[in-house]
Amino acid sequence: MPDKGEKPEVQGMKGPFPLSGLISRETHINNNLIEIIMSQVKWKISLLFALITLSIFFSLLLNGDKFVENSGNAANTTTVAGVSGENQIISLINRLETGNDSETKLNAATELGRLGKPAASALIEKIETENSSSGGEIRSYMLLALLETGDERAENSLSENLGEKEASNVTATEGAVGKQSQGEVPEDIMQAIEAKDKAMRESLAKSLNVEYGNDTDLLEEALKAEEQNSTLYTSFALSKFESGEESEESGNETEKLLEALKSQKGYVRVAAAMALGQKKEKAATDPLLKMLTQDYPLAGHSAAMALGELGDERAVDTLMTELKNNEKDYIRSSTAVALGKMGAEEAVPYLIERLRDTKASVRSNSALILGKMGDESAVEPLIEVLESGKEAEGRRIDTLNTYPDVRKSVVLALGGIGGTEATQELTVVLTDDGEMPEVRVAATSALGNIGSPEAVNTLKMVFDNQSMNTDIRNGALLALGKTKNKEAAGFFL
Repeated sequence: MPDKGEKPEVQGMKGPFPLSGLISRETHINNNLIEIIMSQVKWKISLLFALITLSIFFSLLLNGDKFVENSGNAANTTTVAGVSGENQIISLINRLETGNDSETKLNAATELGRLGKPAASALIEKIETENSSSGGEIRSYMLLALLETGDERAENSLSENLGEKEASNVTATEGAVGKQSQGEVPEDIMQAIEAKDKAMRESLAKSLNVEYGNDTDLLEEALKAEEQNSTLYTSFALSKFESGEESEESGNETEKLLEALKSQKGYVRVAAAMALGQKKEKAATDPLLKMLTQDYPLAGHSAAMALGELGDERAVDTLMTELKNNEKDYIRSSTAVALGKMGAEEAVPYLIERLRDTKASVRSNSALILGKMGDESAVEPLIEVLESGKEAEGRRIDTLNTYPDVRKSVVLALGGIGGTEATQELTVVLTDDGEMPEVRVAATSALGNIGSPEAVNTLKMVFDNQSMNTDIRNGALLALGKTKNKEAAGFFL
């Protein structure tokens, strides 16, 4: 597989998979289910090992040089630290659970494997006692480490865990093929929404700097922080609030923040709103709604974001009204995200309407939230966005829909909703040489989220195309790695 830098090559995966002569979808799915359920234990273990190893490996493939460097640095970490025996095992398991990146976790799993049976006992105990609470990714790393130890007890533990996965997959498949499970939101959509949220906060910080200068430095720092919490906002709001004419106010922290929403200083009201939102103080819902509809735009912007964090259903009607009517695009954007965070399904028609907004950012945000909602009624309007952005007869129907951000958001949204229509449109996007590469990469991820046999076949075909853009082929490979489809697992094996 061509790639930049010195990266491992994937052998034996050339040659397109036949797309003709497929049996009916229903028969194909039933056969897959029967084969999964009836497979022997050793095959199950091989499959689980392949899925765990390959999903981790290919997620690192795009960072090959960094991975090699980190692997070398981490190989002797425990030795240098002078930790041994039981403490060494505990330290490695802790690193596996709390590591900040895939490289750290994979190195910890490898080190545990080298320790053999003593590590196996600790891993089995950990897996059994925390099966219900451990995240799927962490459990996968533990299972991989257990397999690496070579302990004979690994087979039973692996087969039990695979059995749980099979039961879950059978239930999901019986519901609807090619659609996301109800309540399941793809990780890439959540990451995109978080990126939008951060962009809105940064925009607010920039606007405050223009309006107030150095007076809002600490507030800007809080808005730009990767990890959001109430501490910085509270500290800023109360320090500015208590140093002014309102210094006579008393009460606990929340009561003071509620009073600070009435401050004469706009930036104090903004900080107080953000603090109350992060604290999820539902007592702030009514004053925040008043701020959204009556205060100056920057304060209204912060109020919309705070209401999204609060999640109080009483705010839904007002947020929908502002999404439809507010003249400020950044408030329309923030109300869309707020409604998405609240899971307000009644907002779907309003969000669909905003797909024709005069601002690309509002269209993009609305599309992502529709993907998070997973409502099938949004599929056709989302497809219209993609189609209207294509050139036809020398012109494009809608130039705003040519923006990469809009198109990527729509593509991810279709992957979040799933279904036959979405799969077909995403296949068109992925195989269109005239489409922007970054949009086509997003289409690989979206098809991976759908994970239907049709989506898998398309992804395999794209990866097998040696002339395809390397980023798109890598995207197809990563997407295949995250599907729950048996054919994808066979492709890797």
